[in-house]
Amino acid sequence: MDATATEMIDVLVRLPRATVLQFVGTARPDPVDPAARRLEQASAMLAGRRARGAAFAGLRFVEPAWDMILALYVATAEGQRTNVLKLCAASGASTTTALRLIENFEARGYVERRPDPTDARSILIVMLPTLANALDGWLDSFGRGALPDLG
Repeated sequence: MDATATEMIDVLVRLPRATVLQFVGTARPDPVDPAARRLEQASAMLAGRRARGAAFAGLRFVEPAWDMILALYVATAEGQRTNVLKLCAASGASTTTALRLIENFEARGYVERRPDPTDARSILIVMLPTLANALDGWLDSFGRGALPDLG
């Protein structure tokens, strides 16, 4: 056992039991499952982008393709279906721009349009493995718990 580990044990032994239990009880578990870690990272990025926009009233931080990819990734990982309208709204851009981006994603083999079995008026956007694998690799490149500088 190294000196750091021994020192940590000594500190923990000296702390009141209630303090240790409070700390352990509020500690957020580190997701061991790579898919859970990726979902956590993508969700944090998406929430951060939305919060950034809300914090700076009057400024537009527009990157519709990235917002759409993150929203689709998170929804897919959470088992939610995403239709064209929902994905267009996630873009933060005009419907025309969002539809053009969906067409671009389709042309690159990133997504596929499918009829919604529960609503004949709606078209679902399904993430294909090409996009999922690319985003998985990108998220994995930052390591456990690390997020890229989104500046």
